[in-house]
Amino acid sequence: MKLSFLSTLIIVVGGLLWTAPAGAAQQGASDRGARINAEAAKPTPRLADGHTDLSGNWSDPPAPPLEIVRSGDGKTLTVLDLDAPELDVKGQPGFKARAADRSRRPPYKPQFVTKQRELMFTASLADPGIHCYPLGVPRLGPPTEIAHMPHVIYFMYEGGAARPGQRDFRIIPIGGKHQTDRDPFPNGDSIAYWEGETLVVDVVNIDADTWLDNDGDFHDENLHVVERFTRKGNTLEYDLTIEDPTLFTAPWKPVYAGARVRLGSRLGANALLMREGLHDNEEDYACVERDREHKVNNDRQ
Repeated sequence: MKLSFLSTLIIVVGGLLWTAPAGAAQQGASDRGARINAEAAKPTPRLADGHTDLSGNWSDPPAPPLEIVRSGDGKTLTVLDLDAPELDVKGQPGFKARAADRSRRPPYKPQFVTKQRELMFTASLADPGIHCYPLGVPRLGPPTEIAHMPHVIYFMYEGGAARPGQRDFRIIPIGGKHQTDRDPFPNGDSIAYWEGETLVVDVVNIDADTWLDNDGDFHDENLHVVERFTRKGNTLEYDLTIEDPTLFTAPWKPVYAGARVRLGSRLGANALLMREGLHDNEEDYACVERDREHKVNNDRQ
């Protein structure tokens, strides 16, 4: 299957799709930042118990999977389809930058660094997500939709960079206790509690067969994830801290590079913007186990 990464800014207005040239992306980011500030200044909704209501759809309209160029007269759409070698060349600079920047990797103890590098450079074979294993927490990232009640919160997930089209959900009690008799699970055992205006989600008992991200960052059964959600008006800030005392020398806060929710604003780099309605344009195919060794070179160089 031929795919390419999007180099244009997609804006949905009134149900119409507009594709801006890549040169307009900088202006679009500036406009987006101004909108986030405006939305954050709006009144923050509350639950009956007085706590902030996090309910809402917190994802941007998904971008189309292929880069599309419209002709000058607007009558012709050209899909820029690249084959695997071209995609490999296009993806190499980003991968090399991530590989060279150790600050974007967890602070592994010295004896575990070599394993992480090996997994990172052979992810096209070793990634459990390629083999239809659930992505799990924290790799799922922030939820795309939230339904919030005083004593329970529901997180829904739509798609993702690691596996477009995937659907998942989490049901998290507020004020509950961790269950100590459960087997490990990809999404772990989550409980939530309030710290002022921030809802804190504490996650333990996460299946050690999952990865933290797409780049071979592994963990063991001692992984501990803390997610923090703070709503201001119609914006939601997502903060993530990851601990693994067996493997890490210190807690780790990932540096996000995704295009959907990681946009700068006065709320921080991980501000999410509420959107009206649901734009579900991704195909909901069942996961098909696949191996990319026939598509890209295994060492990702």
